[in-house]
Amino acid sequence: MPRTDISAGDRERYGRARARGDARVADPSFIVNARYVSSADAIELAFKGGGSMSIPRPLVPGLERASTSKLEPVVVSPAGDALSWPSLDVDVSVPGLVERAFGTRLFAASTGSSGGRRRSKAKAAAANANGAKGGRPRKRLSA
Repeated sequence: MPRTDISAGDRERYGRARARGDARVADPSFIVNARYVSSADAIELAFKGGGSMSIPRPLVPGLERASTSKLEPVVVSPAGDALSWPSLDVDVSVPGLVERAFGTRLFAASTGSSGGRRRSKAKAAAANANGAKGGRPRKRLSA
């Protein structure tokens, strides 16, 4: 078997990737279980944070005409952000499914608030530059 040496840079990169994966798994919006509920004709999603939601089957693209027997085995992706029905060759992104079921306005509001909390070097530099100028300008009252 050939020997492969891993560089210190690669070890560091792998460590960062593992940390990102661990953080993603700890995310409360991570899907831990999904199942088809025939009595409600809906897909029920269970989240790591303890919440759950039902999405009517007709709203899931590719499942509109599927038989009940083919809907039973729902596979959740390892990343917890997608659903798959291998027998139907259907894969669905959970954020896209939630957006389709509840509308873009609700989805945009929930993702926008988390986007505003993001930290980046560019955002920190802009905040520092604005602070050096005395902060955000006051709103002018119109007469």
